[in-house]
Amino acid sequence: MVALFAVLSPVRSEDTPVRLTVEEETISIKGREVAVMAIRQSDGTSGYSPSKDEGFHVKVVNHLSVPTSIHWHGLILPNLMDGVPFVTQDPIPPGGSFVYDFPLKQAGTYWMHSHYGLQEQLLNSAPLVIWTPEERALADLQHVVMLSDFSFSSPLEILKDLKAAKPKSMAMAMPGKATKEPLSVQVWDESSQRFTRGERSAEGPNVDVIYDALLANRKTIEAPEVVTVPPGKSLLLRIVAASSATDFFINTGALEAELLAVDGQAVEPLKGNFFQLAVAQRIDLRVTMPESGGAFPVLYQGEGTRLLAATVLVSEDQAVVPALVQEALLPTGGLSNLQEKKLRSRNPLPVKPVDRSHPGILDGTMAGYTWTINGEAYPNRQALDVKEGERVEIVLRNDTKMGHPMHLHGHDFQVVEIDGEKLSGALRDTVEVPPGSTIKIIFDANNPGVWAFHCHILYHMATGMFTVVKYEGADTQFWQPERSTEDIQKSIPPEKP
Repeated sequence: MVALFAVLSPVRSEDTPVRLTVEEETISIKGREVAVMAIRQSDGTSGYSPSKDEGFHVKVVNHLSVPTSIHWHGLILPNLMDGVPFVTQDPIPPGGSFVYDFPLKQAGTYWMHSHYGLQEQLLNSAPLVIWTPEERALADLQHVVMLSDFSFSSPLEILKDLKAAKPKSMAMAMPGKATKEPLSVQVWDESSQRFTRGERSAEGPNVDVIYDALLANRKTIEAPEVVTVPPGKSLLLRIVAASSATDFFINTGALEAELLAVDGQAVEPLKGNFFQLAVAQRIDLRVTMPESGGAFPVLYQGEGTRLLAATVLVSEDQAVVPALVQEALLPTGGLSNLQEKKLRSRNPLPVKPVDRSHPGILDGTMAGYTWTINGEAYPNRQALDVKEGERVEIVLRNDTKMGHPMHLHGHDFQVVEIDGEKLSGALRDTVEVPPGSTIKIIFDANNPGVWAFHCHILYHMATGMFTVVKYEGADTQFWQPERSTEDIQKSIPPEKP
């Protein structure tokens, strides 16, 4: 059994930042000991969980044999605190450190991860939950689940094979499978007003990498994390898609869940037991343990695959944990706009005219594995230019056969139109744009700087689907696109003999 995620902030003096060490560690995957990365406090705690009113005070210390840099995903923060090498800072060298210090403007579920090369694939990530009394009061108990995808192959080998379009890395080659098959999909039950699982016959979605395992808090389906929730008590699952290339479907099974927030932002509650979660997004789901108790698995299935990870909720420490299926009966379909269209922000942006609109045309080719925004593959010096004070619109159009989770640094944006349907949608920092879809997002240009804007599928970002939102007059001293490709080879430690 495991203890629930601590809701107490770390103790520190006013002048001493919390020390986060980036280091290698060994975990067991399918009976093999493997080297991965971790971000931990001195007592072994993964990540950081400050109270909003105490602010953000962290010293990142690099104990890796290679450089690194940590990005605070989803936070609205000063530009030079954003942790993106060759955009807002230089990488942190081995043995070096960097202090991040700024006030906190948000609360809820966020996360941290390396933005240096391919280190995300080696699990260089951790939770970042920001607390307020309101966040603590959302449920009797709370628990964070970090979802990851794992391969025994090196990230460098994966990228090399993708560029060569080798079948062992390509689960499905674009533009899609020619045959239909039964798939698990999310459906909306109009009569009960809830999300649930359905089945349909369709072509499977395109996915880039065949993974060896999915992980929930670094544990596989064979030995899942077990969390105790006393009968009658509510539990808020703060679920983070910390994966490199895998979207998820979340199945709470016999437990009815309430969707309360996405990307740290409150939405009007939605009920169900089958939810979508794209790479880099977060979802807060509240469930209640029945008075009769028992054991209840929450399953996380990879998009387009049968792969599973799990968290098992039990009513008492001595409860018998049921044997879990090791693989789903059916693969899933692709993420759709169904859930996104139902989301309504509890704190929408004020209504005002758009001052500037940018296209965000997402395209790419499997020949050489190159991905583009507005026809350009990064590195380049193209930018989405804005002026402070503007209301900005980006029209994201996906011209590929794969979904793209698009992430804007340093700002919250609101989804206001999906395939021509206007809505007062969720506030987010990462939005999934399914194949063939057009999604409009808006944000207020109120945080000057040079801000990364990219697909959060690691291998798409590394091969070109990246640009910046650049404010007029912004400090560009660290923006060095020509250096951005050098971090790919340097980011992975050499294999030990």
